[in-house]
Formats: sequence, structure tokens, C-alpha cells
Amino acid sequence: MSERRPFQERVIGAIIRRPYHDETGHKGPFGRFAHAQPHVVRRYELTLPGWPRFARPLRIAFLSDFHVGSHTGDLARLAAIAKEAEAYSPDLVLYGGDYMNMHLLGRGRVPPRSIASVLSRLTGRCGRFAVLGNHDYIYGRLEVDRALRAAGIVVIEHGQQAFTYEQHSIDVVGVPDAHVQWQAAKGFLAGLPRNKPAIILTHDPARFAEMPDGPFLTLAGHTHGGQIKFPVLGVLMNASRAPLRWSHGHVAEGGRHLIVTAGLGTSTVPLRIGVPPEYAIIDVTGP
Repeated sequence: MSERRPFQERVIGAIIRRPYHDETGHKGPFGRFAHAQPHVVRRYELTLPGWPRFARPLRIAFLSDFHVGSHTGDLARLAAIAKEAEAYSPDLVLYGGDYMNMHLLGRGRVPPRSIASVLSRLTGRCGRFAVLGNHDYIYGRLEVDRALRAAGIVVIEHGQQAFTYEQHSIDVVGVPDAHVQWQAAKGFLAGLPRNKPAIILTHDPARFAEMPDGPFLTLAGHTHGGQIKFPVLGVLMNASRAPLRWSHGHVAEGGRHLIVTAGLGTSTVPLRIGVPPEYAIIDVTGP
């Protein structure tokens, strides 16, 4: 299926100046208005049917929606976050996409190679895997993909890779941006074997609608947790086909499990209200 992006994304792609060359992500006069809020670490402990009972739960560091350059000092901030996440000694490192800054105003144009270099500092004993998000497709899928791979990060696009943990084989299934190749993703997910544990790494939680029953854990980003959460009213939109109840956190429906991270960056404007930036540390085992 040929790539045909939504109209809004095609307009953004035509306006931004590529490739990016600013290795420091300098914000210029916008710098004083674009400071990131303090981030939090979301901890999850899951016991999933169909998974092996491990002597020590599998620990996953899951980071997504970086939009590096959307905030002042973003490269140094990302390096500090990578160092902090490394201290949790993850077995598996997963990146959920949207590495690139697509703010139309505010500068901070950091090239993919600089972002990938910082992300490579976070390691996992069982490997590092990534998918791309819609902003990476807008910027240029091939350049972002090449930068991540050159940094030793495995990029999965409508495919899967196995790793071994405590002598058990587990798959990481990569399904990227839901704005394109939707039909291809439906067929791919429907064909997953029901007798093997798998982590479905996807950029957009809308994919959860297509997940079959099985020993699967779906991890997604994209929504930024709504980015703005009003008192009483809560989140009003999430930039996804996913229902609002799938905007953030752990979702368990019909025996299926989804975790949606609010991510570390911002889109449209460098502002969050009621939804601080975050990454997730997830411990998983079987019953």
C-alpha cells in the first residue's frame, strides 16, 4: 500500500526545512518560553496469563514521543533521562517513536543522528528495539531509521524479533505509525501466534483495537496522555482514533493489556497541563 499521509501532515512536511543541522537544538528567542516540566517515572507490575513465571520479572524501559528540540536544552535533558533509566537496570529497552521535533515555530531542529546517539546510551541486556511515529514519517522515515540502526537500535516495521529471557523466547512485534498502512497492520496482527508471549510495540494505541486474544502486551505512545488534562473534564482529545479511555496508563479489556505512556515531549506547542512528561518502567511475569 502506498504511503498517503493526512492532509495536515503533508502541509507540515512541506513547510519544515529538512534536513535538520542544529546539533545543539538551540531555541534562540523562544528558549525562555520552552522549558520542559519535570518528568515522572511510571512504574507498572504486571502478571500476564500465558507468560512464563520468571524467577525475576522481565524489566522493560519504555520511552516514547521525545520530539527532541521542542524544549530548551532537550539533548542534555534526554541524556539525563537515559542515564536515570539505565539505573533501573532494564532487561529490555523499547522506543515508541516520534523522535523528531515538528513544531512549526520555536526552532530546535536536532538531526536524527544526534538523537540516536543519546538514545544509544541506554542499554538492555536483551536488546533495544524501536518503531517510528508519525512525526518521523513526516521528517523522513529513511533518515530516522538509518540513524537509529547506526546507533545499534533495532528498528521494526510490521515485523518481529525474538529475544531470550530466562531461557524463554519472547517476541517484540513492531507496528509503527497508524496513519498509514492500516490494512497491512490489521492482517499482520491477526496472524500472531496465540501460543507465544509477545510485546506489541506500536506508536499509536489505536492499534489495540485490532489486537487478538493471546499472551500479548501492547505498548503505545502518541497521545501524550492528552497533553492537556482539565480539572473535572479530564482529557478532551488524544490525536488518535483510539477512544479517550485509551489515552494514558494501563488498560485491561477483554483479557488484553495495553500501556500508553504520556511520553517525554510535546507537539504543536511546548506546553502540558495536568499530564507531566514521563517514561515507564514495566516489570512483567506470568502467573
